[in-house]
Amino acid sequence: MKQRITVAKLLVFVALLALSGCTDSAGVGTNQQNPNPELAIGTVQVEIMFGSDRESIESEVDCLNDSTVFSVLQAASDQAEFVFESTGVLKGDKFITSIGGVENLAGDGKNWIYRVNGELGDKGAGVFAVKPQDRVVWSFGKYEPE
Repeated sequence: MKQRITVAKLLVFVALLALSGCTDSAGVGTNQQNPNPELAIGTVQVEIMFGSDRESIESEVDCLNDSTVFSVLQAASDQAEFVFESTGVLKGDKFITSIGGVENLAGDGKNWIYRVNGELGDKGAGVFAVKPQDRVVWSFGKYEPE
């Protein structure tokens, strides 16, 4: 009986690990998003806007059939060599807490906000699907609904 419980716990752990995406514990991309570039169906533009204190980062990354705002951020992180941090284990839980060493200030302070083709994201980054030719812009600022 005890061995059966241990096996069940192991299976749950493996399942959660598989669902956690392709980041390490700090949310750093691991260059596993698109191991085969032949699967790409196009590209997505990703821009990270830090504000007036720091130059923006721009990257063009592969887009797959299942690409999300989060997965293209991972790919851009790998390509442009910047670090980001996130919370959440499941796709729908992904929340970006820091990009390039700039951390959210929470509450009424500045936070990381994304837009796709100029439209404010209305879902979590891990579930917001992107398609070829989309432009994802992450900006650090106060959330101001449109």
